[in-house]
Amino acid sequence: MIIGLVRRAVICPGPQNSMHSTRFDTRCRGAESSPPRWLTVIHSVFVMLSAGLLAMLMLGCVSPPAEGRIGQRTEKFISGGRPIKVEVFAPESAGRVPAVLVLYGSGGALVGKGEMVRLCRELSRTGHVAMLVHYFNRTGSLWSTDEKNDRLWPVWADTVKDAVTFAAAHPQVDPDAIGLFGYSLGGFLAVEEATRNPRVRAVAELAGGLFAGRKPAVRRMPPVLVLHGREDQRVPVKQAFAIAQAARETGTRPTVKIYEGEGHALSSAALQDAMTRTREFFRRTL
Repeated sequence: MIIGLVRRAVICPGPQNSMHSTRFDTRCRGAESSPPRWLTVIHSVFVMLSAGLLAMLMLGCVSPPAEGRIGQRTEKFISGGRPIKVEVFAPESAGRVPAVLVLYGSGGALVGKGEMVRLCRELSRTGHVAMLVHYFNRTGSLWSTDEKNDRLWPVWADTVKDAVTFAAAHPQVDPDAIGLFGYSLGGFLAVEEATRNPRVRAVAELAGGLFAGRKPAVRRMPPVLVLHGREDQRVPVKQAFAIAQAARETGTRPTVKIYEGEGHALSSAALQDAMTRTREFFRRTL
């Protein structure tokens, strides 16, 4: 599954935990001097392209569910004056059904889109309208960096809010049964929207967390599925615990699965388990 799940191709110097507990920050720490900016950019591109290649290879390791009849098309909505592409995967059924909005990570549609589409199809086969939201269209981004994440996440969060409004008005969607799924950066955005939009009835995230300083602002949390690798060096597992604690403080009991020995990339077995848990979570909560 799910969304560019690949092991880091380059090992950075310094401490293993490369992210603050409440900040989406993946820069290496502990090195005596910072590398040149051009080297950082090349490193980021190399990691993302390597991630995409390995993710495509991993697709063959996960058995798909039984085929179902799915309608697929591209639609758009406007956010901040910009058209936002949405890939819609819908079961061929009459009436309105629950919807799940799917949010990619920092690699955008450039890296890991095949896994995003796979997830959307599997959700559609279980009776959901799945919408792959290209929220990077709002800023004209192909992928993101740490600096962009820190600076642009409020803009992307606003786009996700508009995506929920778009879904609620969609003729195939039950407006009272909308969920969010996000991976990595998408997980941060999914949780952020779930904490402040009552239209979001369930949220699942993989390798995500809470943006810097946002935990004290959490006043609501719908049913939440938290999936994380214990050895994740890009988004430390303490982010998963922070989401779970924030949920409990609002009176919501979180569903948490920590994969022992797994990192930001999951093995094929853990990947299949995470896919199954995601499908069953939305089947149960929407």
